[in-house]
Amino acid sequence: MKTVIELPNMEKKGGTDAECLLTVTGDTALLNTFDKAFRSGIGPQWADRPNSSVSRYSLHALFPVPEEVQCRGFSTAGRLWCESYWETEGDLRDMQVKRVLGERRYHFFVPGNPPVNFFRAVSRTYPDLEFYLAAFGRDSDSWFGKFEDALHQYRFEGGAYAGSHSRDTEHTFDHLLKEMGFQT
Repeated sequence: MKTVIELPNMEKKGGTDAECLLTVTGDTALLNTFDKAFRSGIGPQWADRPNSSVSRYSLHALFPVPEEVQCRGFSTAGRLWCESYWETEGDLRDMQVKRVLGERRYHFFVPGNPPVNFFRAVSRTYPDLEFYLAAFGRDSDSWFGKFEDALHQYRFEGGAYAGSHSRDTEHTFDHLLKEMGFQT
């Protein structure tokens, strides 16, 4: 008899994923150490989801989900844990990486909100590296019930950050994608 695992409803807040560009700059040896740690995980092994044994880039590699939360499953405890500690509704998806001298460039998607405070915390662990996060998504205007494209940009260093928010009226995110080598 075949066992069927039903995955939880994955509707996102606002109905969209956040598309993110992360640039990490610094000494090449430190960048290699960070990159190796970032890609060393297999992701959380949720009790209510199929397990993976393939090493990949994962938030779990840098800030692991506790074993007891994984055992309770994503539907029961994982989604809430991810939202509370990672600020997203799940792990990274569709990661692309570019390695250039003095930089690592990452292009990925996350369900729901971008992991802003996650990378602020990671910058404390790697204080000699600078992290630049650009996140593109749909922001809702709670007063008028409208959704509009928005670009959020953050710079993290040593656990501190500065951020900005703007409507993406000039397709700035598309220009950043090209500049970082993810679109031609």
